[in-house]
Amino acid sequence: MISIIISSYQPKYYSALKKNIAETVGVPYEIIKIENPGSFSISEAYNTGASIAQGGNLLFLHEDILFHTRDWGKNLIKHLSNPEVGVVGIAGSNYVPHAPSGWFIKNDKYQFYNFIQNSKEQDAARLLTNLIRTENPAFAVDGVFLAITKSKFKEFGFSTSLKGFHAYDLDFSLRVAGRYRNIVVGNILLEHFSMGHPAEDWLDATISERRKSRSKFNRTIDIQVEKERFENFVYSVFRF
Repeated sequence: MISIIISSYQPKYYSALKKNIAETVGVPYEIIKIENPGSFSISEAYNTGASIAQGGNLLFLHEDILFHTRDWGKNLIKHLSNPEVGVVGIAGSNYVPHAPSGWFIKNDKYQFYNFIQNSKEQDAARLLTNLIRTENPAFAVDGVFLAITKSKFKEFGFSTSLKGFHAYDLDFSLRVAGRYRNIVVGNILLEHFSMGHPAEDWLDATISERRKSRSKFNRTIDIQVEKERFENFVYSVFRF
């Protein structure tokens, strides 16, 4: 069974997603809705949901999405059944820069994604995909879709030292990547109704996360990626 854990504050999107999951998941599941209109951090909400989950597979999910793949739950369970796999996602990267950064690396050699990007303000749907196989290696995984077995989740949990709603996914997926193999998959397609708007609190959380993780994952250093991410970081510092 899949336990789907959602930190919810948008009733309209939650209702649409709940109906969509029932129509597409294709396996036994439960939805654990944590009402959270900014009352506590997303890490706390997710840890609370995981503590009461009945399923052996956990999926931490944003509520402003819709699934396009039929029986996607079967695909997810198959990925998670591999004992070497840690976090399963639909977007991520396999290079960790020294400068504070999200999962997004402006180089298609290192980043993998497969989803439909849309907006809450207008219909702007476009397919974003950059996959070379069904399972693609990743270190950092985007928080819109984070799946892991319950037994492995118990080894890590979400960090309660990170307050708010940012960098929890980086912190979690990078810690898991130190022991297991994270993957971005190509056989689960969802539509995300958010463009993302990084602000000062995002930058603060990302700096805090990078102080812990550093860049211990890369076998070699890519100078061009390091330069681009450092320039982006400096721009963000002055911007905020």
